[in-house]
Amino acid sequence: MNIKQVTGSRSSLFLIGAGLFFAFGRYPVSWLLSSKKKGDKMKNDVPGESQFIRCPSGNTLYVEIDGPEDAQPMVIIHGLNASRLQWYHQRMLLRTQYRLIFIDLPGHGRSVTPATLSIPAIASDLDAILWQLGVKNPILYGHSLGGMVLMDYCSKGYSRHIKGVIIQNSSFTNPFRTCLLPEVMLALQAPVVVPFLRFVIRYPRLFGLLSRLNYLNGLSLVFYRFLLFSGAQSAQQLRFMCKLAALCPPEVTAEGILRTLEFDSSRTLQHISAPCLVICGTRDWIVRPYAGKHIASRVPSARMKILPGGHLNLVEHAQAVNTILRRFLQTIN
Repeated sequence: MNIKQVTGSRSSLFLIGAGLFFAFGRYPVSWLLSSKKKGDKMKNDVPGESQFIRCPSGNTLYVEIDGPEDAQPMVIIHGLNASRLQWYHQRMLLRTQYRLIFIDLPGHGRSVTPATLSIPAIASDLDAILWQLGVKNPILYGHSLGGMVLMDYCSKGYSRHIKGVIIQNSSFTNPFRTCLLPEVMLALQAPVVVPFLRFVIRYPRLFGLLSRLNYLNGLSLVFYRFLLFSGAQSAQQLRFMCKLAALCPPEVTAEGILRTLEFDSSRTLQHISAPCLVICGTRDWIVRPYAGKHIASRVPSARMKILPGGHLNLVEHAQAVNTILRRFLQTIN
């Protein structure tokens, strides 16, 4: 075999290896970045009922219902760049005792392209959904952006009809003010972050392609591991949450971030009259625990729990989260 043949064989092997890693790199990356724990794998559960609901804002939202018809209703809203599927572990805990109503945020999951991602508009959508479904005295549970929606909804006086509120890993204001290194993020907001997000909105196909490719090769898993997890997640949990993010249209994610930068409920939190549980993560770099402390100090009937993990501790520390949920729900039932 001459030198050219050897070189050609090595080049072919390199290309094959690079192609395999490009297509399946998420597997070795997730194994390297995750714990060795074993548990229930997150799955795409089949709902008993589902429907699309047209709201006054122009949004059409996908609603999935699970649990006994005569049970206490609980409305559950996920965070940005995810879907109702992020609640797998909580769903397994609650589905036998509660009438669970999962809402996909506009443009997320199975909800269609949004008319608006304004937090006040989504709060009004929530009210319309409760009215159309005939839900009375529900418990509301929101994570991240979902928690922001609930703060806006309850502060407008609706909470007098609410049995309880659970807010997990949510900021009460512009999240750049409550994240890690807030001075840096606020300094970058106007000159860098906002123009970049508008650029993403302008070229959604390009960033959609990049998002899916980075999921396949594992690059987005590195980002998610160090920004949203603390390292206690399993490899399957990391891949599952990154897949949800890759399926979310990038222009929706970018617009959603822009809308959170406008949010501020600091002056209206005292209007939340329902019993409230605020959950934070010790290693949540997106929303530091002092944001939860602020919420709990302003809401009259609030209690706060700081649990291990990052922004997605409802996934990586599901057992600890579920224990706190069970205790809180017992007190309001």
